[in-house]
Amino acid sequence: MGLPEAITTTWERTVVQQCIVHLIRNSFRYAGRQYRDGMVRVLKPVYIAPSEQAAKDRFAEFKTEWGQRYPAIVQLWEPF
Repeated sequence: MGLPEAITTTWERTVVQQCIVHLIRNSFRYAGRQYRDGMVRVLKPVYIAPSEQAAKDRFAEFKTEWGQRYPAIVQLWEPF
């Protein structure tokens, strides 16, 4: 059981946020170095989007381009 599960077990309606810096860092653990620049180009608009809907639209673009190669990265970002 991880921290989010432990917290929501105790406080059911709690929302656990993850730091965007850690989310990005964890994403690059899965990516090959040769793909990081291209991935940043598509991922950056997700976390600087002006609205939640815009972020979801940009993430759909990321998922289309990189989801087949790196499904683990998509899973990291998917709950958000």
